[in-house]
Amino acid sequence: MTVESRISPAFAPFLAGSGPNDKRDAIVIYRTPSNEEPRVRGRLRVLKQRLDSIKRKAALQQPIQAKLFEDYQKAGAKHFATRQPLATTGIGNNALPIAKVEVTSKTLTTLAEQPNVIAILPNQKIQLLQPKAVDYNALLRQEAKDKMTWGLKQLGIPELWAATKGKDINVAVLDTGVHGEHPVLNGKVKDFLLVDPLGRRITATPTFDSGQHGTHVCGTIAGGTTDQGVAIGVAPEAALLVAGVLIGDATVQTLMEGLSWAVEKGADIISMSLGFPHYEPLFAEVFAVLFDQYGILPVVAIGNENHGNTSSPGNAHNAFSIGALEKVSGGKTTVASFSSGASLAFPGSEPALVTKPDVVAPGVQVFSCIPPEKNGGSVFEYTYMDGTSMATPHAAGVAALLMAAKPEAPVSAIMQAMKETAKHPAGNERRPDNRWGYGAIRPLEALKALS
Repeated sequence: MTVESRISPAFAPFLAGSGPNDKRDAIVIYRTPSNEEPRVRGRLRVLKQRLDSIKRKAALQQPIQAKLFEDYQKAGAKHFATRQPLATTGIGNNALPIAKVEVTSKTLTTLAEQPNVIAILPNQKIQLLQPKAVDYNALLRQEAKDKMTWGLKQLGIPELWAATKGKDINVAVLDTGVHGEHPVLNGKVKDFLLVDPLGRRITATPTFDSGQHGTHVCGTIAGGTTDQGVAIGVAPEAALLVAGVLIGDATVQTLMEGLSWAVEKGADIISMSLGFPHYEPLFAEVFAVLFDQYGILPVVAIGNENHGNTSSPGNAHNAFSIGALEKVSGGKTTVASFSSGASLAFPGSEPALVTKPDVVAPGVQVFSCIPPEKNGGSVFEYTYMDGTSMATPHAAGVAALLMAAKPEAPVSAIMQAMKETAKHPAGNERRPDNRWGYGAIRPLEALKALS
């Protein structure tokens, strides 16, 4: 990897207008020590073993980070405009090989030249992939009759429940928070954290949602049954680890803090319905650590910017990115018009072509829970929303069911089974394309493929 390739192309606009000595925050991903522990082919089934392994890796990474900081300060000293050195800050408890580092236009290359540096990203703002709240009275009546949402019915989820409901699987949700006291989420939120815009971890009791989005997502992943008897959650026995990372002016740093916390807490799956509007190839380095070192599956929304666009980090080549499926007349389904997708070509690079999304899942007219909201003298605790944000928790919930049913299957096999068994309307020869990806997920077929 060349020095230039370690620097995100997003730095050009990020540093535009900055003076040569103006400090800006960057996120640096550094090389990790060789893993001296035997590699685990499947998931570590005992949570304590996993957490102990994470702590050992963090301890090995700490001196590498310290040496990187020291060498950067020495090498960049000639560029400093003042006697005060550029700030360097670790993220989390070193579970991930990531840190926040101040850079200037002069020291950015100096940082990239350090031997243990893999990638440098600007600490830019991230945002919620904003859904739309809608009212579907006819659908509500049908779902009350079916005793489940149309998404659960479409995916054949009740048939999987005969084998598993996601018990012992930890799904981390990085979003706006969660109203954990909602009746359908009662007892399902295993841990909760807020990350403020400065990247500080804040514990809060009781749990809360700064909007509605996080609660809605959590309901689709692991929610129970409404007082009307409608099942809303794909994996109702999965445990939720919720980090509110979209509080105020959220940035890549707050996202990284949430990712690190999720790793430390023993997440099996991380669901992210957030992003920023461009292609960030270097985010793939973060996902590589999640996959290769920890066996964690990142499930990421691809965006709501229509065909021809994608959002990062869902468009990283190794992200498991999800587009939105909608139900149309005649009982058929199609990809929603707002659902993003694109093919990104990079001649001479590896991979040379990135096609997203990977799969699609129900993401329109999705019924789930929200924090209590007063309106016209009534209190509403549920609503419908549209978005790839709503498709992502469906896919995350399915992954939780598959992991629980096949605990020895490596995360790569779980993801591959979901892709290879997905149904594309034009047949397998068209897969993947930048509309459907590999197709609409079929959980039962994926479970058979893992058998």
